[in-house]
Amino acid sequence: MTWKLAVKSDLVQRKNSTIKKINLRERILDKFIWGFGMIPSGIGIILGVFSLSLNSLDSFPVPLLGFLSFYLLVLFFYCRYSKKIWEWKFIILFVLSAILSFLLSIIPEYSYGFQISGIIHRSIFAATFLLAIATPSFCYILYHFLGATPKADDISRYPIIILPIILVLTAYLIIVGRLLFLGIPNLNWHIITTPYLWQSWTTEVWNTGWPQWVSHFIHQAGIRNYVLGTLLLIVLTAIISLPVGMAVGIYITEYSKGWLANIIKISCSSLRSISVFILGLTAISLVALTKNSFLAVIFAGYFRDANGNFQISTGSFITAAVIISMLVIPVIARATEEGIRSTPKEMKEGSIALGTSQLYTLNHVLLPWSLPNIFTGLLLGCAEAAGSLATIWFICGTGERGVTPFSPPTSLSFFIYLCLGDQNVGFKNTEQYYQYSAALILILITIGLSIAVLLLKRGLNRRLKGA
Repeated sequence: MTWKLAVKSDLVQRKNSTIKKINLRERILDKFIWGFGMIPSGIGIILGVFSLSLNSLDSFPVPLLGFLSFYLLVLFFYCRYSKKIWEWKFIILFVLSAILSFLLSIIPEYSYGFQISGIIHRSIFAATFLLAIATPSFCYILYHFLGATPKADDISRYPIIILPIILVLTAYLIIVGRLLFLGIPNLNWHIITTPYLWQSWTTEVWNTGWPQWVSHFIHQAGIRNYVLGTLLLIVLTAIISLPVGMAVGIYITEYSKGWLANIIKISCSSLRSISVFILGLTAISLVALTKNSFLAVIFAGYFRDANGNFQISTGSFITAAVIISMLVIPVIARATEEGIRSTPKEMKEGSIALGTSQLYTLNHVLLPWSLPNIFTGLLLGCAEAAGSLATIWFICGTGERGVTPFSPPTSLSFFIYLCLGDQNVGFKNTEQYYQYSAALILILITIGLSIAVLLLKRGLNRRLKGA
């Protein structure tokens, strides 16, 4: 009897072991099938992201969509005959991917017409189709790969949440990488310290008693004046907008009451949202109104030509800074207002309780507490001044006349525009090789300002707030 029980127990153990081996093989096969499905869908997401910025990947989307549609059909039948469930989502994605793959194969490389003012490359359609199919496919496959549990359902939605972040980061990486690749080879100290010149003039020379006119030419490549112009715009804009913006924020918070404060707030918001082209027309109008007056030197600017003659210009750095300040003042005013309102009530009331005046409380309590906010607003204003183009587009110059507050304004952003959109062939042939270097310098200036203000803000927080 004991012998029979031992044999039966051995048979049960062998059977259980066989079942476990079969279940293990099934689980491994299941993981392999679902894991392999994440490869084309994941590649589809990556390819879709890069196709938004690159046209060189145009040959990959169609075969990838075709393979993905085929594998989605395989997964549908696998769920039907292995899991005994109907996953109609895979059929829907299969049909859509097959249709989009066919459409992408017949779309021409360049599309135009349909009342669209431009030419669209096929990579835009490829990126849209790939992201529209690959993202939900990856989510559904990941859900089954993780065991089709409620927790797996939550995790499978992460790609949809993370995708916008990936798109933004990828766009930044591609832009910065392209700037580094094309900008660094042409960036050197000589180009940075040399101004651009394209001038010609004539001088009178007497030869054997007869006058002769000799022509002189200077053709010189460089970006010094554009770098200095950008820095001068930042400084002048900060000088103009910082006191005005702080005064507006203080007035709204501490002194103005009722309807007047609301009018000032609405005016600041309206000024911030006004079109930059309207501000550009304002700059032209300001120059035109003052060109025949004693203010022409300030707002219209001046320069001396190659022969040393005094000439009135079409704008000055002061005019450009005044116009850009109209966009910066509301930012600083809002930052000042928020900084003052964030001051602990106990500090303000304690200062007043000690018998100090409102002005003393403002200077020694409220403003020191608000300085981190104010410097943050100032950083945004400096970035606005460094990258502003449309605001000063109508009054800018090529930078040949020097960089002073009364010179024709110019900047790195305007230099990049000249390299791409200007009709001056001589300028393009001389300076177009340095447009990516100029863009790289502009980014470095912005990053440097950001780091400086962040360090200053941290120091002020530690010193004034004890943070």
